[in-house]
Amino acid sequence: MQNRKMVSVFLALAVLLLSMTGCKNSRPSNADKTILYGLKSDPKTLDPQIASDSSSIIAIEALFEGLARLGADGAAKPGVAERWQANTDSTEFTFYLRSDAEWSNKKPVTANDFVYAFQRAVSPQTGSPVCSQMFCLKNARQISSGKLSPEKLGVSAVDSRTLKVDLEYSYPDFPKQTANAVFMPCSRDFFESTSGRYGLEASYVLGNGPFRIDGKYGWAHDQYLNLRRSATYHGGTAPLPSNVDLQIEGDSLDLSKPVATLKNGVVDAVSVSAAQAGKASADGCSIVSFQDTTWGLCFNTSSDLMKNVDVRKAFVQALDRKKVLSHLPQDTSAADSVLLPGTTFLGQNYRKLAGDPFLLSQDAGAAQTLANGLRELGFSKEDKMESVSVLCPNDENVKLMLNEMIISWNSQFHNYFNMEAMDKSDLLSKVKSGNYQIALAPITPDSDGPLSVLSLFRSGADGNFTKYSNTAYDALLSKGETGDGVKAADDYAAAEEYLSRQAVFYPLYYGKRYYAMAKGVTGIVFHPYQGGVDFIGAGKE
Repeated sequence: MQNRKMVSVFLALAVLLLSMTGCKNSRPSNADKTILYGLKSDPKTLDPQIASDSSSIIAIEALFEGLARLGADGAAKPGVAERWQANTDSTEFTFYLRSDAEWSNKKPVTANDFVYAFQRAVSPQTGSPVCSQMFCLKNARQISSGKLSPEKLGVSAVDSRTLKVDLEYSYPDFPKQTANAVFMPCSRDFFESTSGRYGLEASYVLGNGPFRIDGKYGWAHDQYLNLRRSATYHGGTAPLPSNVDLQIEGDSLDLSKPVATLKNGVVDAVSVSAAQAGKASADGCSIVSFQDTTWGLCFNTSSDLMKNVDVRKAFVQALDRKKVLSHLPQDTSAADSVLLPGTTFLGQNYRKLAGDPFLLSQDAGAAQTLANGLRELGFSKEDKMESVSVLCPNDENVKLMLNEMIISWNSQFHNYFNMEAMDKSDLLSKVKSGNYQIALAPITPDSDGPLSVLSLFRSGADGNFTKYSNTAYDALLSKGETGDGVKAADDYAAAEEYLSRQAVFYPLYYGKRYYAMAKGVTGIVFHPYQGGVDFIGAGKE
């Protein structure tokens, strides 16, 4: 009898051990690993309502979750909201929140957390550089300009788990917009407890996403931001990695040779240039890329010379476009619009809805157009136009492009023009400060859709480094915002054509953004525009 009891005990132990082994093996072999990602700079803030730099956006996507998440296909998937519904014309959305959505302090995420976040984002006191993404919300623009109070924003909590959002215009793709960082929730109690330091240190961050900062010492500025899987996240997809370590370029990390850092296991994924992407691919890395930038001639319309439309048009129409584009930089393609070819609207390709792009063509009378413009500016026939410097990135092909332009301008305008090549960071700094007349500069939208680009040229808009201000153009944009369906696409096309005819930005080529993942690393999803990087499904063998 005793022997039988011992056998029964051993059998029970064996079954238990087998079941434990089975549970352990139910996780894939590439799960529960630490993913190492290289950031070019320290996040400036982990406050979703004001973050605008890519490092901050990447970290925020891991630490927070909006009403929706973006799937690998770029479509809206359930996030904090388990489902949503729109009215017949997509001007009103109701979001139903998960009952188990929690902050990392185990308190529930409620509809009021979204109401407070949205109101704070558009409040003038916040000074958010990205609040224009919220101008689709009813009254958001007027609130941002101080004409209305934040309480007038088109967002309300029906109850703790139901959020109602009213829009300024029909926007069927609005749920996709809520995956952007500025739409992430904010706990009012926690925010107010930080006394103005929200998002600046690890102890002043309260997230609701799949990851949380790894302890009080998880963020060492300019060195690393280490994240670990959050025990309070109950979304539809459980995070695959146990940790995500965001390593910041600096004294302890050199990302100037990203292929070597990938090969040596210093990082598992990192953004790379076009040339570096080719080398990384040859070394067995996986490459992800997408067009996200339009490069072209930008005119500072606030300068004494370039404020005249005929002067700007003359500079564009004097160009031999074919010769200029014969020197395209590596892995770029010719651009015929300020809008990217993949831009979508109402779930369709915008270009197919709007028709052919609008591009100023070469004109043999460019010199006369310039003379007309100079006369309007008060120049006499004897007055000589000042010398003009054109800023551009320090790229050999780009400099050849600029040389072709200068040859055209010299031969037709009989004047002196200068090329000033510089690092991209210096170029962007000068352009944003308005310290230029003409620059070959990039337009990179922060989200999809024609409005995200065209609104950059609206009077007084953040990011309007051309300083363009035109009431007729603004009216065309407003008409598109309040339009419906294909008619709205026609209105945006009219605004696009008007902008082209005004020679504010002359498109030259489309550029790509590249990311590389080391051999054996899978599941990291890179989103275009400011969609960030999603590590929730990242694995490593």
